[in-house]
Amino acid sequence: MISIYVHPTCTSCRKAVALLEASGARVERRDYFRDRFSADELRDVLARAGRTPSEMLSTRAKAYRDLDIAGRGLDDEALLAAMAEEPTLLRRPLAISGHRSTVGFNAGALTELAEADRTA
Repeated sequence: MISIYVHPTCTSCRKAVALLEASGARVERRDYFRDRFSADELRDVLARAGRTPSEMLSTRAKAYRDLDIAGRGLDDEALLAAMAEEPTLLRRPLAISGHRSTVGFNAGALTELAEADRTA
């Protein structure tokens, strides 16, 4: 099963879900804007993905500039809290299967996840 965390209006998210589903992968989708993460839950998701909050921080998000995230020097715990409060700060889509993960729309990496899921 591939867990994918998305925002339904995000083009990259829609493309990633479509690619996974077309490949026959079993996909569990979560809109983390409608069904928001708590900081603890997000910590667990990122640990499963093998990613740190700073790796998953979307520096292109409007909230990143508006909240002056760069200038505040936040540690990972503070970033988790900010991401839970403002989901646009989390890069997307995030897809996880077993010990593998990929962020953003990367057709090759998503295809590898799908192939690993089908053979699992």
